[in-house]
Amino acid sequence: VTMTEFGDFISALGEFGLYQKLLVLFLSLPQLLIPFQMIGQMFMVVDVPHHCNTSWIRAIGPNLTEEEPLNLTLPRDADGAYEQCSMYSPVDRDLGSIVAYGLNATEKCSSGWVYPSAQPPSLLTEFDLVCDRKDLNDISQSIYMLGLLLGAVIFGPLSDRIGRRPVFLISNLLQGLFGVGIAFVPHFYVYMAFRCVVGASVSGILITALALAAEWVGVSSRPKAVLISLCFFSIGQMVLAGLSYGIRNWRLLEIAGSAPVFVLFFYIWVLPESARWLVTKGRIEEAKKVIQKAASINKRPIPPGLLEQ
Repeated sequence: VTMTEFGDFISALGEFGLYQKLLVLFLSLPQLLIPFQMIGQMFMVVDVPHHCNTSWIRAIGPNLTEEEPLNLTLPRDADGAYEQCSMYSPVDRDLGSIVAYGLNATEKCSSGWVYPSAQPPSLLTEFDLVCDRKDLNDISQSIYMLGLLLGAVIFGPLSDRIGRRPVFLISNLLQGLFGVGIAFVPHFYVYMAFRCVVGASVSGILITALALAAEWVGVSSRPKAVLISLCFFSIGQMVLAGLSYGIRNWRLLEIAGSAPVFVLFFYIWVLPESARWLVTKGRIEEAKKVIQKAASINKRPIPPGLLEQ
């Protein structure tokens, strides 16, 4: 069966009947969650004021007020605010001489940083993405993009070999598992590794959803199908903005953006394989079955002669 002849089947089925509309809806639902993976990190790295941890002075002067240790141990910048990335080097002197003569030598933060205690945990405060470690935030976004590239390289050819349907299902499963897994990571390097896998799975979802929609929908209705899925992506962005406003804990936000994919497990039973792909692989009987099912849902008879071809 040549692909031009296959176009006759789609014409007989209806270019964009009920069957294709349901299929596009099912393929578009996961797009609601993709913005959480694509741009969610922007909402998880909330910039907060911070300064070096200088609790060493407490051992010398346990009765100091809250502000006094900062005055004694932190240099000020040009605007008179405490430096965020440097501190005076600890010394082995008594409190009286420190107060009288002050401290001179400065160094980078050596004992971590202190953040406002009222802040809910964000990626920045939990993994200290400040000062020298600030670049890790950008690096992790780049590693996510690397995941997208790897996903395209791996899942594109794989969907040609084993089919659109299994790759779409595997990609959704990976996104759910590793997306929820991100919420429990103990180290930022583990976070970046998991983000890479999530990036690859997002590529798998996008590639196979596009292929499945394009191979089931008539040529004239393809722009419509793509537009619908992009609308779901845009709605997902709005949902992300609303949820990130309400959920300030980055781990809970990650779960909220990844766990719903497990609701789609019923796809195992309802998602069809591409009839076009089945034909190219010579699996004609399976192709006939899915075409007849599509025809019955669209309430369009397939001419027997066409099916025998």
